[in-house]
Amino acid sequence: MSRLRLPLYLKILLWFGVNLLVLALLVFGFLSMQFRMSLDWMFSGEAGERISAIGDSITDELSQLPEQEWPAALQQHGSQYNVTFALFSNSGTQVMGASVQVPAEVLPKLIDKRSPNDRPPPRRPPPGVVRKRPTDAPPKPRFMLRAGEPAHYWAGIHLDLTQQGGHRPLTLLMVSNTITGGGLFFDLWPWLGLAAAALLLSSLVWMPFVRSITGFIGQLNHAAGRIAQGNFGERVSRGRNDELGELSTSVNTMAAQLGEYVAQQRRITADVAHELCSPIARMQMALGVVEQRSTPEQSAYLQKLDAELQHMARLVEEVLAFSKAETLPERETAEDIHLHELITAVITREAPEADIQLNVATELQVHSLRDALDRAIGNILRNAARYAAESGPIQIHADQQNGNIVIRISDQGPGVSQEALPRLFEPFYRPEAARRRSTGGSGLGLAITRRCIEACYGSVTARLREPAGLEITIYIPNA
Repeated sequence: MSRLRLPLYLKILLWFGVNLLVLALLVFGFLSMQFRMSLDWMFSGEAGERISAIGDSITDELSQLPEQEWPAALQQHGSQYNVTFALFSNSGTQVMGASVQVPAEVLPKLIDKRSPNDRPPPRRPPPGVVRKRPTDAPPKPRFMLRAGEPAHYWAGIHLDLTQQGGHRPLTLLMVSNTITGGGLFFDLWPWLGLAAAALLLSSLVWMPFVRSITGFIGQLNHAAGRIAQGNFGERVSRGRNDELGELSTSVNTMAAQLGEYVAQQRRITADVAHELCSPIARMQMALGVVEQRSTPEQSAYLQKLDAELQHMARLVEEVLAFSKAETLPERETAEDIHLHELITAVITREAPEADIQLNVATELQVHSLRDALDRAIGNILRNAARYAAESGPIQIHADQQNGNIVIRISDQGPGVSQEALPRLFEPFYRPEAARRRSTGGSGLGLAITRRCIEACYGSVTARLREPAGLEITIYIPNA
């Protein structure tokens, strides 16, 4: 199973969000230990106002109802939040509501410790009128804690219930399985909105900085890929004055040194190959003179020597062609080429006896370098005829796709191994099946092909066919 690929800037932002979350948890834990924070702090805001409003509403409602209707009223309020409502007397005895088993930690909280003088004077509102607590009135005592096994969240508020019999202090107890209490104890959405806003603002602040880093790394990656393909003239901008700027300078220096080194090696290879032409030619002339004066016993040895000299001459010729292929754009001029005519000429020259199926429209043209394209197609066709001519017909297909001329040359031969496929266009590389002197060349044929196609500003690829065979595809921009 493939791993999920995330962009670097997204990873940095996600890690930053995780860092914020860890810091928030550490701060909360520190405050809890230092100040022994209880859950009562949750009632300091809107949650406290909601609890007070619920207490006032139930106080007014129960003051106007007979006691036998109190359970229904408590159940109705509890069903709105999926919270259990119950009434307890000042001594901690349950009076009304669903039966609950109160933990020992909660029992002391149920007792209203206010003296009668601390309570507001009882006022019974007229029937149908909801009493509003004055804005300057002190809040009624409230509490909240987590207790029990399994743990529940217990919240309560002391009520000042007024009936015909006089003042009756009660405690409204609310029990929930969750800390939110259906939104009564704790409204989660504002906190989620705050967290989302914090992450969004953090992303907006960090995005330009992270994007500048990842964008520059992308430029470095692109430049490194181009340099790996042999484009040693590729350079990275030096617009940064940090470690990435120093890295870009190092990459540019490396590319320049590699380009100089490779150019020097190519010059040496070309000079050596050029210098070898003259002694090989003299040796062939001398061999011809010796053959004329040789005895029949010596003729077999001289023929072997002549074969070796011819092989050496072909190798030197290919090395020279490989060296000159890089300067093709400087030595040739692009022209309009009829592909059918060009490929037919290549077939006649390189593989006149091979079974070849040509599928190229006679009117198909490409504007490119004739000699470079001729040499590239010739090398591919010669390899196909050498290794796969006996396995079936060789197919050549060409058409126009998305502004490019696409030429496919495929065979049904043994092909190459999957490991050898990426290296087919490397200089002097030959797959194991092609290393025999009787059939294998110098390993420069496909390397010259790639040089020629690149001189035409195109590209060439190879793939294995099913069930057997090899397909070489050439892409030439038709411009």
